[in-house]
Amino acid sequence: MLLSDLLEQCKENPEMLTDVLKLLDITVKYIHSKGFFIIDFNPKKIILVNNTPDLNNFKGIISPIEHNPAKDININIYQMAKIGLMAFNNIIVDGKMNQDHYNFIVYNIKNFNQNLQIPDEFYEYYEDLFINGNINYLNDYLDSKKQEAGRETNLRKTLATEAGRALSSNKIEKQDNNAFVNILFIPSILALLYLIGLFIYTFILK
Repeated sequence: MLLSDLLEQCKENPEMLTDVLKLLDITVKYIHSKGFFIIDFNPKKIILVNNTPDLNNFKGIISPIEHNPAKDININIYQMAKIGLMAFNNIIVDGKMNQDHYNFIVYNIKNFNQNLQIPDEFYEYYEDLFINGNINYLNDYLDSKKQEAGRETNLRKTLATEAGRALSSNKIEKQDNNAFVNILFIPSILALLYLIGLFIYTFILK
């Protein structure tokens, strides 16, 4: 199905839009992995499918990556991000990206999310891309955030477990100390009673 048609269907469905943008990212990354990049990022010419993309569907809009692979790939990533930002604002545009487009997004990126309509993880991705200059595929960024969140969760669980062990250890130590005191205290009482009895017997009863 054409990207433009999918974006049109997503205007009232933000959840569906996130899935379409993820699928677009998967498709473009696949094209890059085959040694091509998109030279015409017109949503009316880009076909998205849920299975493995067919490069034949992109004839006329892709070209071999030859002279500057990083530049070609990076431009496509920025083009995808531009389409995503606009789509979350119910605007369907082409993926043209020049210095003016780039500067406009950088200087106005917060304006694209005034109503907080963009999911947090997507907006963080766009900020990381345009503000911090960390160029990454959308799905790779989201996966790394999930892994990072998982590590933080495991760390919290570990710390909680260690804290629990420490508290448990302190309780056991206190119990051991109490037992030790009791063990020493009882013989002392018995010895004292014996001495008192001996004193009474020796000096009073006799």
